[in-house]
Amino acid sequence: MARIVHIALKVEDLETATRFYEDVYGLHQTGTGYARGHVSRHMTDGALDMALMVYDNEEVHEATLSGPGPCIHHWGIEVEDRNATEQAIRENGGTIISAPGEGALKFRAPDGTIAEIVKAGRYKKLAESDRCRIVKLAIAVGDLEAAARFYETVFGFKPAAASGQNMRRLTDGKFEIVLMGRESADAEPAGSKLHHLGIDAFDRDAFVAAATQAGGAIVSESKDGVRVRSPDGTLAEIASAS
Repeated sequence: MARIVHIALKVEDLETATRFYEDVYGLHQTGTGYARGHVSRHMTDGALDMALMVYDNEEVHEATLSGPGPCIHHWGIEVEDRNATEQAIRENGGTIISAPGEGALKFRAPDGTIAEIVKAGRYKKLAESDRCRIVKLAIAVGDLEAAARFYETVFGFKPAAASGQNMRRLTDGKFEIVLMGRESADAEPAGSKLHHLGIDAFDRDAFVAAATQAGGAIVSESKDGVRVRSPDGTLAEIASAS
């Protein structure tokens, strides 16, 4: 089965975003580089790679692939056979949007989201966060069954427990993607189809307090967790780690 290994956030202020994810999430930097019109700073919670990206301007080709302004830009999936996966993406309605030979091959899924496939070992993991684990990515889609079928067929993701009437949960065995019907997805954020992150915090109350002290804002509270918007605009649902 393919593995979800990467999430990229498009931000406006690299240093402010870096401090937030270091101080609140406990992420560790693994490297900073420049390519295709943007700076990328990679960070990790010990299992997942998170890239903070700042584009030169909104005219750069990749800048608005997931909507204008700050957003969850794309996610990355580690595969064993890149050529076979690329063919499967095309055969199941996806569109390859990267140039041939790129290290990370981006595609647009039939549900409209941007993701990429990479070879094993692309991202450094280093030290684990002592604050949390990033465990979910929620995606707003128009057709739940079609979206679930694409990710199951192409990547072998399996249905996870507790899928609701207007929601489908899929897993690679460790990380979940949560497909939300548009009726269940609130209006925030209005741009990207990549709706919010799911965070398991080792101490939820302390995590939320640290997030608000660092400039984040509580958006809502429910039985599922506390939704917090970070200063860079990313929406995350904070739950207690079991």
